[in-house]
Amino acid sequence: MSLLDEFEAAIKQGLATQPDYKTHQFHVDADLMIVCAYLDTLADKDQIQTFMLLPLLDLHFNDEMAAEQKHARIRDRLSGVSFTAEAAIDKLIASLMEGRSVVLVSSDPQAYICDVAKFKHRAIEEPKSEKTVRGPGEGFNEDIMTNVSLIRNRIKSSDLQFESYEIGQATRTKVLLAYMKGKASEARIQTYRDRLSAISTEAIFESANIEEWIEDKELTPFPRLLNTERPDVVSAHLIEGKIAILTDGTPSCLIVPVTFFQFFVSAEDYYQRSMYATLFRWLRMLSFLLSVYTPCLYIALTNYRQEMIPSSLLINLSAQREGVPFPSLVEALIMLIMFELLREAGIRMPTVMGQAISIVGAVVLGQAAVEAGLVSAAMVIVVGITAIANFVSPSFNFGMGQRIIQFVYMLLAVCLGLFGVFCGTLLLVVHLVSIKTTGEPYLSPLAPVVPSRFKDTLLRAPWDKMKKPKR
Repeated sequence: MSLLDEFEAAIKQGLATQPDYKTHQFHVDADLMIVCAYLDTLADKDQIQTFMLLPLLDLHFNDEMAAEQKHARIRDRLSGVSFTAEAAIDKLIASLMEGRSVVLVSSDPQAYICDVAKFKHRAIEEPKSEKTVRGPGEGFNEDIMTNVSLIRNRIKSSDLQFESYEIGQATRTKVLLAYMKGKASEARIQTYRDRLSAISTEAIFESANIEEWIEDKELTPFPRLLNTERPDVVSAHLIEGKIAILTDGTPSCLIVPVTFFQFFVSAEDYYQRSMYATLFRWLRMLSFLLSVYTPCLYIALTNYRQEMIPSSLLINLSAQREGVPFPSLVEALIMLIMFELLREAGIRMPTVMGQAISIVGAVVLGQAAVEAGLVSAAMVIVVGITAIANFVSPSFNFGMGQRIIQFVYMLLAVCLGLFGVFCGTLLLVVHLVSIKTTGEPYLSPLAPVVPSRFKDTLLRAPWDKMKKPKR
């Protein structure tokens, strides 16, 4: 059986019945038939028409020509597109599913896979989740090769390396491992090579699917990988010796390893004066403390340590809670859960309606809850401060970790008061110290202490003072 017959037999089992599967069959000689197959939803039909079909239809052979000479003439006519020879049926079908065109000749033991794939992609736009006042406005899109070009446009060095992986039995998603040769740790690179190669799953649709497979298996609310849509952020981390993982079909790129303090760093810190960047970093760290400790300290002080509250303020709080039927914990839970519902509704609704829902929920429902006696005015202020502080973090995933700790600390405060909050703080510090991301301590450079890295952790030193540590 010829390769053409084997291909047609394999196609008849499923792909031939699909509405986007197209074939062109024609004879260029009495005993020489050519078949061009492709999926018109993935392939560029203009390229197929211009560089494949028209040149092949214009072929003419002499009677004394040998079969190999005819095959060579056919290959010459395909020189307008990039093609490779292949004889394996499964690889031919896989190429069709990737948007390529397959050309088969009745007497040729090999087929020709022509690269004419054409996918519609979103244009390069500013990342919606990582906006900056000053800095580049380019962001990744869903095409992985476009994302590679954005990185290479910033790092014009031959040391920039990309390693390709194909993950998912059904989706066959392309994943790229990027690093700077000579700067990234070779042992760490090998670790992520092994983890990517070990992924066994049916489908990969987003970088979050990859994240759950390759992160260290420790139970923690804090993320161990940084995800970003900004090519300038990825390029900066690669220069520092980090590793980037790009996934086809998503604009989110994963950066490993990361530490606790890097979640308080914004891309704009490096486009502003150092004193401004340092101030903003301290504000983000303060927002983390406000987010975590404001509700639990309010509950602990009002329930157990009223003597620590100034007398005039205590009288006002007592008057506000006069008609409230619920304890402080229930008040806080009502308000925080209501805010989370409003946040989710604002995200899922259309943009204009989402803004309206947020305003109505924050103003009208909060005021109505106070007037109805369900919560006190002070609790509305506490939850408002907590909610605003939650959104200061540049990383959305890190903000989710803050919310989990909030509820844990609130339970400790209602059960044990300030002692519970202090115990929770001690356990949190111990937990953070114990976390590592592929050997990198999560609290580095404070634990262990690395003085050479202080200039870009709690503060952002001027560029002429900031020397990168040796690796």
